[in-house]
Amino acid sequence: MSNRTKQRRTGGLTLLLYQRTLHPELFRILATEQVSRRAYEADIWLVEGGHVISFTAGKNTLTEVILTRSDPITDRGLLLSTPCRGEKYHEDVYGGNIRYMISTQEEQLTQTLYDATKHEISTYAARRELMMAELPAAGETSGTLSVLDIERRSHELLVQSFHLFDETQMVIKTQAIIEVIKDA
Repeated sequence: MSNRTKQRRTGGLTLLLYQRTLHPELFRILATEQVSRRAYEADIWLVEGGHVISFTAGKNTLTEVILTRSDPITDRGLLLSTPCRGEKYHEDVYGGNIRYMISTQEEQLTQTLYDATKHEISTYAARRELMMAELPAAGETSGTLSVLDIERRSHELLVQSFHLFDETQMVIKTQAIIEVIKDA
């Protein structure tokens, strides 16, 4: 097995989609934000190794979890589990009134390009005061940087994420749109 393949397997993220909320004690939460609009409410957590977005419209809840672990946190309410490898797109309607669209892109970079990308994203996030968490390397754990760019609209939530992993020079970008279907 090549070293690149081995690195790719250890550095990737998994998208888990639940039709329920998840308890905060399941995660090490680094930053939080709540969004409340007439049409929906959302809890957004930047967690160690990824992020969690719980979106509630009416009686329906959809929770996006993107984490470094590949096994589901729980099977209860699990709708989708897929690795964020390469480029992927998923779109569906849940509960009859929530449209969910996500695209994911994974890139493994050279060390020089990774360092420049990390600096650029970090600078951009600080300038725009985005939700950001940087964990330095400690013991057996390599350093990571996670950034969420959140756009709050009246009937939809747009979240663009950047998750960077120092050990594998991996950058994983996601773009999600979660919207309330009007008159559903």
